Amino acid sequence: MTAISVEDRIAINDLLVSFCYAADALGDGEVLAGHFAEDAVYDLTGFGLQANTGRLAIREFFRNSFATAERNVHFISNIKVHSGSGARAAASAYVHAFSHGKDGSKMEVRARYDVDVSKTDGGWTFTRMSIAVLPV
Repeated sequence: MTAISVEDRIAINDLLVSFCYAADALGDGEVLAGHFAEDAVYDLTGFGLQANTGRLAIREFFRNSFATAERNVHFISNIKVHSGSGARAAASAYVHAFSHGKDGSKMEVRARYDVDVSKTDGGWTFTRMSIAVLPV
């Protein structure tokens, strides 16, 4: 197995951070879905929701979620690339997120993102993202 380069580690870090910024922007889901490979899985079963397979389903999930949101804030830390072999890698990060709904509802989440990523000509994308709620 070839070690993953420092440049690729930074790019994977940037992918995770960019994902959080895009979630906080509350767009139409297109920018967030662009972080995922065409056949990626966004697995929310650890959060009590379903897994979404494919970029279209992921975009629709975010579009529907953002329709009821007023604002989001994500803080991401402890990003670690666990393994990599040039064009593929696995990483994780902690996230602390806050969401305010248009109806006045509030949600706070402490979780871990576990991701598989792949490198294409366009850069790194998620092939799988799972969210595990942290019991703290």
